[in-house]
Amino acid sequence: MKKIITIVLAIGLATSAFAIHEKYVQGYEFKPSKVNTESNDRAMSFLKNKVVYSVQDTAAGSAIKLYVADVIEQDIELDNAEFSQELTDLGIFGTFAYDESLNKIYFSHYDKATKNYMLYESTQTEEKTWTSPKRLKIAGLQGYRKDGSPLVNAGWLYRAPGLSGFFNPTLADGGKRIYFSADFPIGNGERDIWYVEKEDDTHWSMPQNPGTNVNTKGKEDYPFVIGDKLYFSSDTETNGGTDLFVSEKEGNAWGVAKPLDSVYNSSADDYNLIGTENTIFFVSGRHEGYADDIYRPARLLLEPCPTLAESTPESEPIIQMKTFPWKLFYFDFDKDILNEEFLIELDQLYNTMIDFMQDNDFVIRGHTDSRGTDEYNMRLSKRRAQRIQKLLAEKGIPAKIMHIEPYGESQPVIPDAQTEEEHAQNRRVEVDIVRKNN
Repeated sequence: MKKIITIVLAIGLATSAFAIHEKYVQGYEFKPSKVNTESNDRAMSFLKNKVVYSVQDTAAGSAIKLYVADVIEQDIELDNAEFSQELTDLGIFGTFAYDESLNKIYFSHYDKATKNYMLYESTQTEEKTWTSPKRLKIAGLQGYRKDGSPLVNAGWLYRAPGLSGFFNPTLADGGKRIYFSADFPIGNGERDIWYVEKEDDTHWSMPQNPGTNVNTKGKEDYPFVIGDKLYFSSDTETNGGTDLFVSEKEGNAWGVAKPLDSVYNSSADDYNLIGTENTIFFVSGRHEGYADDIYRPARLLLEPCPTLAESTPESEPIIQMKTFPWKLFYFDFDKDILNEEFLIELDQLYNTMIDFMQDNDFVIRGHTDSRGTDEYNMRLSKRRAQRIQKLLAEKGIPAKIMHIEPYGESQPVIPDAQTEEEHAQNRRVEVDIVRKNN
């Protein structure tokens, strides 16, 4: 029997010192989950040892239905999905935040009085039923008084009817903080990430913005906090659509957000990442012609070469070349890390590029061997090219004049490679020179 993961979600997930996405960058590809339907499957949230997600039922007039699925740890997969009428009836819009210590969820719910989506809560009773949604008391939204203080900026949100309110909450800091997204007019651009802090058992602070390290002039959404990492989606400086980003806590503030690797980010919308130390899922529209689906990591199964079981291949000789195209930088199997013996040649390339960079740009082409799927190898070749671009940029070559071109396995030096030594020569990066378009 497959083991069902027990997820520690006590008030905001256990503290984690590592980034949960990093273990799936190499040797994995992301595939659609078996629970996906023909409709949009998205808005995932953890609830105890399960994942709740929404299905937009186009056959029923785009009605949103909530399903609950088991998390299978050994396969990093969702299974046994069942429709939940009770959760659907709560009117949950988007993701929700679960506080295990209070057995309570926080979620976005349409509020007729303000004509906005506001934050609500519901508690699961001992009878395993959920209480009726109750709106959170957030400073500045309903004009409550705090002892010894004047009225708190009453009505700053609901005085603008039709203004989009609170969306996709997630819990952090031991249940003392709720992050969410919102289209407040005082933000940095379109939708931003915001948070409120718990003041007592019934009151929350006025919404606060974590700053420009996280929020841009674009649209940020779907925050998810685990330990000292904040994951979210953004449509700023992406490959197309929305991409997944991560920011790391630096003291009491969030550091500059960075995009996740290309295994996560495609040219389509990629968003709503959730995970634990042993699992990770996100939503993507990367398969053209299909609706948005839930994706999970699957280990890439590759057939080893005959020599792999016998011996470790010798390092390839350093190629001494002084002209472009500059072919160099061999990589180990399934890796995007440059072999140390080629660092000397990196210096030689840098010195040569300095002589040409005033009137020329450069193109960095990434290549792989033929093992692995076409899609995976294309991403791997891109990472290899980006690795060389990064190393050269650190030495002083402007990144804007180095253009990435991934080719995957499509341009082998040795077609139909059989031995490990032959495959190794196909795992390469080439740097060429191109004249600037003045």
